[in-house]
Amino acid sequence: MQTRPSTMTEAHLNSKDKLQLMADIKISMVLGLLLSLAILIIFGLAMGVMLVFGKPSEGFVTRGLCIFVISFTPLLINSWTNILRYIDIKKGEKLIIKSDNYEIVNKKGAAYILTRGDNKQKVKIDDKLIPFIKSPKPLTMEISRFARSLLFISHDNYNLIDKLYNDKNK
Repeated sequence: MQTRPSTMTEAHLNSKDKLQLMADIKISMVLGLLLSLAILIIFGLAMGVMLVFGKPSEGFVTRGLCIFVISFTPLLINSWTNILRYIDIKKGEKLIIKSDNYEIVNKKGAAYILTRGDNKQKVKIDDKLIPFIKSPKPLTMEISRFARSLLFISHDNYNLIDKLYNDKNK
């Protein structure tokens, strides 16, 4: 069987893609803020109890500030990915990758599609999408340019992401 090389082209985001990226931003912002608020409350209560019931030792405030800053590192990482998604929305570009020479790989608890050939790409996918992907069939993927968010994946014209979530809702 003759395999075609994978191709990658640029296209403009449509309104559905922009809405999907905005929904991703909103969800991750809310979850990130809730996580940060929970960390702040836990450390605040612990520091308050230590302050009320015991003498604070030397460096109490410095240690408290260090713990506080370290605990907000996940929020900073989350904010960076949201900034990249926002840039994708403003620039309005996406990448379309078409390939029939690819493999699905599980690494460190995440699933990836690796394309082979001249245009090697690594696209992160949801583990639940794996049963819908038929490996020898040609695959079309659309990802946002900077955040690399998966917007569309299909063997024909039907989005497998929609199929996954429609089957889940039934």
